[in-house]
Amino acid sequence: MKDTAVRARCITGIEGLDSILGGGIPTGSLVLVTGVPGVGKTSLALEFAVRGAAMGERSLVLTTVERPEKLIASVPEFDFFDHRLMEKGMLTFLELSDFLNGSSISGRPETSEDFSKLGENISKYILEHSIKRLVIDTYHTIFYGIKDDSIPRDLLLTLSETMYVKNCTGILVADANPSTSIESIISDGVIILGNLERRSDLLRTMQVLKMKATCHSRAKYVIDLTTCGVLVTPLLRGGL
Repeated sequence: MKDTAVRARCITGIEGLDSILGGGIPTGSLVLVTGVPGVGKTSLALEFAVRGAAMGERSLVLTTVERPEKLIASVPEFDFFDHRLMEKGMLTFLELSDFLNGSSISGRPETSEDFSKLGENISKYILEHSIKRLVIDTYHTIFYGIKDDSIPRDLLLTLSETMYVKNCTGILVADANPSTSIESIISDGVIILGNLERRSDLLRTMQVLKMKATCHSRAKYVIDLTTCGVLVTPLLRGGL
């Protein structure tokens, strides 16, 4: 069982978000970042991984849809990205099939045994490579076609326990309903990204719905995706 003691913080490197969370995400937490397509979920998650690697925390980005090389191609858009992070093994991109060891012909988990092996192999990788930041993009697509709700629940519980014990902080990128999904219920934190229309413009917004083990604002903020990273501005200062 997770204890209630004050926990160290994982500084995201996204200044506005760290401020909202009172210094960062509690270390060992698993956070769901959800929203419709195009609101910046992947950008926020990648910045979390890249900035962590730059701070000396080994970061793993696990892709479930796009090939790693395609996702990697978008990272140099960040002014703060240094290719040497990947050369030194501080930032690693892998895909889902890398953790199945050929147990699935399709390259995707299909049976409860496949999902059990997936959880075991990711947990093993975190331990053996001293991973301190994990990003899974996109998490919910792992379960396409799966009818048994216990499968995503069990995988999430396995990852959550491993990450808490090993002080690894994770972000799950998903297009999930934050009020009803298994991910939002089990995850330690939920950050919702969305759109807000204003004078024919579509603003991106961010709201921390929940974050265990810390006090935080539940207000909506305006975010901008720039080469400097995700910029966070209080909603009223965004001109509303």
